[in-house]
Amino acid sequence: MASKVRNEGTTAIVELDGKLSLGPAVDDFRSKWTDALAGGAHDIVVNLAAVPMVDSSGIGSLIRCHSAVSAAGGKLKIVAATNTVMQAFKVTRLDRVLDLHSDEKSALASL
Repeated sequence: MASKVRNEGTTAIVELDGKLSLGPAVDDFRSKWTDALAGGAHDIVVNLAAVPMVDSSGIGSLIRCHSAVSAAGGKLKIVAATNTVMQAFKVTRLDRVLDLHSDEKSALASL
């Protein structure tokens, strides 16, 4: 999985590309959002448009990210989840916990 981070003010936008699953993908995602918070980001937007699936480790990493951002007083926004990823969110009921948006523009506007 590839990922990159860009900043818009105090918001870090993490763009993921590939499966968010056990191993290097989850480790890379964790390092991206922890580095963003340590670097002064207040809010985090995670763009999942290029993520075809998540496994339980990926879901766990998103939950840890949500908890860490919330504990720091910020907000986590999830953007452009694919149908497969949305199904995983619905099965785990994370669609009721995570703040889901169709695009980055609406996610950023909601901050």
